[in-house]
Amino acid sequence: MSRQKTDYRYEMSLAVMFIAASVLILSGWAFSATLLSSKQLPAEQTLKGSLGNEKFNTLRFETYGGQPENRLIGYFLYKDGIRVKSDGPQLEPIGKLTLNEVFADHVRVAKAKFYSQSSKLMIREIIRDNSVIGYTVSDPMMEITLWDATTDPLNISLELRYKDLQAKGERYYGGPR
Repeated sequence: MSRQKTDYRYEMSLAVMFIAASVLILSGWAFSATLLSSKQLPAEQTLKGSLGNEKFNTLRFETYGGQPENRLIGYFLYKDGIRVKSDGPQLEPIGKLTLNEVFADHVRVAKAKFYSQSSKLMIREIIRDNSVIGYTVSDPMMEITLWDATTDPLNISLELRYKDLQAKGERYYGGPR
C-alpha cells in the first residue's frame, strides 16, 4: 500500500487570507471616523448678527491644479480645544478671525492670487453631539466635510476633507478615505 501525501498549502493560504481580512476589518472599525453633520446658514443675516463678529481659530486651504481662475479657497473656523488635521495639502492657520474678517480675507487672497471670486460664499455650521463646534466658509463649488476622529473625550480631534466639485473624478484632499 502506498502512502498518500497531503498538501496543506491550499488550507494554509485560506487561513492566512482569513486572518489578514479579519485584521483589516477590525482595524477599520477601531480607527473609523464619524462624519459630522452640517447646516447651511443665511450668509448675509449671519454676518450682520453677533455671530459675524465672534472670533474663532481659523484655517485656510485651497484647491490646486487647473487654471488659477478655477481654484477655490475654503475656511474652517472652530472653537478652542479642538485639534484639526488633514492628510491632504497644508491647512494654513491664520489666527483668530471673525466670519466678517474671513469674507474680507477671501476677497484679498483671491485678488492677490488672481483667482476668480464666487458670487456668494456659503457658511455652514458644523455640529458635534448636538452643539455647534465650528463653521465652514467656501464657494458653492467646494465640498467640505469634517470627520470626528476623537479617541480621547477630553481632546476633540477632527479630520478635514475637501473636494473641488468642478474637478472630474474623486479628487478629495485630506481626511479619511
